[in-house]
Amino acid sequence: MKAKIADIVFQISSDQPLELIHLEQSYRNFLCTEDAEITLFAKYDGLPQISLHDKDRIFDSEMIWSLYRIDAKNVFVMKLPALDMRPYRIAVFDTDFKRGVVYNYVTIPEHPTDGCLPNPLEFPLSEVLMVSLLSKGRGLMVHSCGIDDKGKGYLFAGNSTHGKTTMARLWTDEALTLNDDRIVIRYKEGRFWMYGTPWHGDYTGVSPKGVPVEKLFFLQHAMSNNVIKRNGADAASMFLTRCFPPLWDDEGMRFTLDLCSKLVEIVPCYTLDFRPDKSIIDFVRCAN
Repeated sequence: MKAKIADIVFQISSDQPLELIHLEQSYRNFLCTEDAEITLFAKYDGLPQISLHDKDRIFDSEMIWSLYRIDAKNVFVMKLPALDMRPYRIAVFDTDFKRGVVYNYVTIPEHPTDGCLPNPLEFPLSEVLMVSLLSKGRGLMVHSCGIDDKGKGYLFAGNSTHGKTTMARLWTDEALTLNDDRIVIRYKEGRFWMYGTPWHGDYTGVSPKGVPVEKLFFLQHAMSNNVIKRNGADAASMFLTRCFPPLWDDEGMRFTLDLCSKLVEIVPCYTLDFRPDKSIIDFVRCAN
């Protein structure tokens, strides 16, 4: 099974038949047959015997996942409150995150049916793996809604409740929504590109397509439509607070900060107060 996300091809193989692995509908548009850059092997026969010591832990989300560095390997440990914070998934990757084994604690039914096993890339591993890969000189991921308006990319960045899903719904039938919550940004051939991902919010429409970023808007709900131009450190700071930073990787953080600064130098940035109706569409198109 192969999937192409932001021009990065992932291949998943397994010790179980692939048809038993649950594949969310949002992934189906991302399936491909191209050569893989990232390879994952999913195992469903229990967790590995790995000693997890505090001295090896380099990041802890303090909720559902931790990252350890053990014997030159990156080890993601997923846990759930419902399991008394015991691990249910452990993923072991090489230093560059390009090769990994995902171990799953799961009971295989006596008579398994299609889709009965969990996707090894379900949240949060999908997110932290992609952020880690992007931080190795590839790009970054941002909380945003991405719209492809006939080849013009409008990036609406915002945190929870800022209006990303609302914006996606308003553009329905007007343009292509790449994703309403998580967009990947990459710098290629002298331009910034934005790509849809399978990891959506309440709006389920997603696309694997990439499009050059034409304008960047920082969303705010309002009674009327208004834009304020943002530049320099102000724009870079606003953008960074809406990104998924690789807090566990100093070099990756430097790359992310540099990329944020470069993006706001090239792409016009605005604070966008918007009224949640169709009037925002032409307003965005004409903003300058």
